[in-house]
Amino acid sequence: MNHRSGRRVLIVGTSWSPAMPASVHRSRLLAWSLPQAGLQATVLTAGPRFQQSEWLDNGGAAFFPPHTEVHEVAPSGDWLWSRLGVGGIGWRAFLPLLQRGRALLRERRFDLVYLSSTQFNLFCLGPIWKRLCGVPYVLDFHDPWYRPGQRITTGGAAWKSSLGNSLSRYMEAFAVNSAAGLVSVSPEYLSVLRDRYPGAEGLAEGRAVTIPFGVREEDFDASPPDGIAEERSPSFDVVYVGVGAEIMAKSFRAIAESLARLRRKGDPLVGQLRIRLFGTDGRWRAGRPKILHEVATEAGVGDLVDEQPTILAYRKALALAAGADGLLVLGVDDPAYMPSKLFLYASTGKPMLASMRHDSQVIGYFTKYSDLGRLMQFGRGAADEEGNDEVLQLFLQDMAPGKSFARTEVRHDFSAQKMAERHAEMFEGIAAARVAHAR
Repeated sequence: MNHRSGRRVLIVGTSWSPAMPASVHRSRLLAWSLPQAGLQATVLTAGPRFQQSEWLDNGGAAFFPPHTEVHEVAPSGDWLWSRLGVGGIGWRAFLPLLQRGRALLRERRFDLVYLSSTQFNLFCLGPIWKRLCGVPYVLDFHDPWYRPGQRITTGGAAWKSSLGNSLSRYMEAFAVNSAAGLVSVSPEYLSVLRDRYPGAEGLAEGRAVTIPFGVREEDFDASPPDGIAEERSPSFDVVYVGVGAEIMAKSFRAIAESLARLRRKGDPLVGQLRIRLFGTDGRWRAGRPKILHEVATEAGVGDLVDEQPTILAYRKALALAAGADGLLVLGVDDPAYMPSKLFLYASTGKPMLASMRHDSQVIGYFTKYSDLGRLMQFGRGAADEEGNDEVLQLFLQDMAPGKSFARTEVRHDFSAQKMAERHAEMFEGIAAARVAHAR
């Protein structure tokens, strides 16, 4: 018998079917895979009435495990949040989640609470429930929370962002100092937290682990490439789906400028390339600039780039990736950043081009797995140019014959099941320590 059998984990987040923002995938994949790792998973989440319409996909039910027990909460007191000008799901759902979670933790035995969200204020549910119900909790960091010295550049909402960042200093300390463990997609996030909270139990050896976003390849089976043939051109179609706008501008500029240099040198493959960017700006409205297309135009290769900024359903994003000749992964100007789609795109076997900051922690994956893809770098100016041009040429040459990559080791090491097993090992250590302490 699996020594973890009977362990129960309450997974808490802000979204579930039919909502499919990027932040739901960690919880969704754990709900699929934790039972095979010997743990029972129950989900507590904000219900559909909290969700933004662009993330709702009523055709996406197949991406969620059908037998998982799910508890959804409904909005309460939205009139007050509206009066305060607060629309964020993390604040609106806080009290309903607090109340329902407390009830669940008192009604039945749970060995652990796992909080996975980019709405970081929900992490404060952990220490409250721990005090009320005695259940340990683990925090899952997809991004950094408190960012000292961060410049706020959000227009009319700048005061709210500034206030939120100031509050996050104290809220982060409240949540992290009582946590039994921490998970992060980047080792750099954990390093920062260790420096900030040197005595925190959840940051001790074996309690703080780096686990990147995993891949459930069966997702592609639930998203057939319908309609892709009509959209495809006879050129090499290179697809990127995800956040773009200003945050990815430096990364994409490295690609655009390299394309321009190769075109000037007469590379025959450049003219056959078409880069198609989707879902790059959830704030975009007709008449507003398309930031990444403007970057390409400034570099002189705007004719090679098509940008459609509006948000796409996850199944459409998978269909586009499955129908492409090559795939792009863009990075941000932060060495700790971990792209959520890196291993998802790798699992397709298609040629892949990534553009990352020159000191990015992601570079280590490309060093370890030689068939992962081609890697361009930015941040050092002219020092990056020659190497980037060579990398781009190799990427174009990968696509020309329709080359495919098995990536067997990558697909094994970053499968959803492997990531769940790593979570389960950590959870077991926390649960076992709790039992030993009780004795």
